[in-house]
Amino acid sequence: MKTYGIICEYNPFHNGHIYQIEETRKHGADHIVCIMSGNYVQRGDVAMIDKFRRAQIAVNHGADLVIEMPVVYSLASAEYFARAGVMMLAALGCVDGISFGSECGDIELLKNAAMATFTAGTPEKLKPYLEKGMNYPEALQTSISNDHGPIIGGVFDSPNNTLAVEYLRAMKVLGVDIDAFTVKRTGAGHDSEETADGFASGSKLREMIENGEDISAFVPEDMAKAVADYDEADHLAYFDNLERELLYVLRTATPNFIKEVPDIAQGVENRIAQMGKAANSVDDFLKMVDTKRYTQAKFRRALLNMYLGIKKNDLLVPPTFGRILAFNEKGAEIIKAASENAEAANERIKAAQENPELANPMDKFLIPFSSSLKDILDKFKVPQLVRQAELTCRSSDLYMLASRNVRPCASDFTAKIEIQK
Repeated sequence: MKTYGIICEYNPFHNGHIYQIEETRKHGADHIVCIMSGNYVQRGDVAMIDKFRRAQIAVNHGADLVIEMPVVYSLASAEYFARAGVMMLAALGCVDGISFGSECGDIELLKNAAMATFTAGTPEKLKPYLEKGMNYPEALQTSISNDHGPIIGGVFDSPNNTLAVEYLRAMKVLGVDIDAFTVKRTGAGHDSEETADGFASGSKLREMIENGEDISAFVPEDMAKAVADYDEADHLAYFDNLERELLYVLRTATPNFIKEVPDIAQGVENRIAQMGKAANSVDDFLKMVDTKRYTQAKFRRALLNMYLGIKKNDLLVPPTFGRILAFNEKGAEIIKAASENAEAANERIKAAQENPELANPMDKFLIPFSSSLKDILDKFKVPQLVRQAELTCRSSDLYMLASRNVRPCASDFTAKIEIQK
């Protein structure tokens, strides 16, 4: 049994994702587990289709097991997003490698770029560039290009390369010694407006869906059907549909509340509070608050973190559980292979419940995995785990306001988990 992990969002699931899974199997993987963002994604947005349907479609097309990444990390910077995904794969205890896409397709170049960040990406190295008004990605690339040359610096020109570097950095920092395999992106680029040979980027597909265009040439049939079904029911989720909810948050948020939000540096909370009360729309706010130092994605993530009540301290805790969203027979084999780690996790958490003073009750490589959030909450009462589970429930309930037709709450307890036999 050779198991590889993929950290993903599948918003929407498309032919490029099928290609990655197929190439990972050609590399030798006979089992594939995906750590997938739930109802919110790292670019600072809501997923167009909910996590349960996306997980089901992924299992229909080559994934064997899909586990939800907690919302705390799916709405975090690339560093935290990558680190959480790697932690969760390691916590299974049976994953042999990680597979990720990249524009360069050169694993050695990516590894060299990852190592360069440890020397050229320090606060001292970046300070002069940030003081010139560069945002963090620009400052990092400039520093690495100056210290390690334009070839390694050029890796950071492309978004998938940059995320690949974060996976490799996370593996190094966490001491996760597994294989790293990269699949060269084919066809349209990450944010490309072009389509080519049956491939289109996720951003292009989201634009096509919003415009009512046919996406069937670029996604599997069940994904196209899901989009049509959700569209007909007015259940497709959009960031813009949260306009009034987000404006409410902005108009009531105090600087003291805002400064506790992840990614908000000292002093920026005053700007957000001021502009938030002056803006008549979320677009107005994003234009008014815009600075060269911060990317739009960072402000969008901050807005959604404020909406959901996620705080900086939440990011200090590693993932405390893994929520299984869908699996097939091979996925059941992965779960069985992970059972030894799962038993150790249960014992560790029980010890923490009996000893509240235990310094670090949630070991980053020992966490429970279950398809039932209720069972996790009923069984474990460790505050860190309860907090992450409550944020999961809250985020799902508030996600249901992001479609034109408001959907019922409590999907985390009522939705049917896909089990294929």
